[in-house]
Amino acid sequence: MLRNKNFLLTVILPILISIIIGIVIIVLNSKSILNTRAATIVMNEKRTMVTQTDALKKEKEELTYKSADYDKTIEDNRLLLNEINALTDELNEYTTDIEAAKETIVSLDNTINEKTAYNESLSAVSKGNDGSTKSYTNTKLNVPSDIKDGRYRADGSGTILIYTIAGTLEDKQNLSVIDSHSYTFNLISGQSIKIEGTVSLTEITN
Repeated sequence: MLRNKNFLLTVILPILISIIIGIVIIVLNSKSILNTRAATIVMNEKRTMVTQTDALKKEKEELTYKSADYDKTIEDNRLLLNEINALTDELNEYTTDIEAAKETIVSLDNTINEKTAYNESLSAVSKGNDGSTKSYTNTKLNVPSDIKDGRYRADGSGTILIYTIAGTLEDKQNLSVIDSHSYTFNLISGQSIKIEGTVSLTEITN
């Protein structure tokens, strides 16, 4: 019995203690390993979260810049649209002015045509029925010895000077400065007409 007890104390007990210590060591080592693995997992998760957070921050910044660009583009387009509307209104005003100017031109053309026709009718009346035509150069004609009295039309580029019965100058016309280079006048007996340059005199019978 004592022997068995000594055996237990000297052999079995140390073995049991060794087993228990081994189990404790294993458990402690396992816990340490688990803690290390957990810490590693946590660090990896933390790194992943930091990376994702940084990526989200960068994306946010890019979106903020893009949003600012979009706002600027929208504002520029709004200003451009306002300018286009203003130019359109101005173009409409110009179009209205052009149409009014065209109507005015038509009205002026009609007025010019009427006045031209009227002037032509007056010219026809003033000329009357032409009689004989004679050309004179640097001469003086007395009425009625050199030219009979009546109504005449002078044509050319010279100058005519008409004197009264008393011999005073009554009328002077430089045909070269008259647009039509023509001048109509009356001669009565006793008057005289001086011609400087070359002038054609046409008698107007009516």
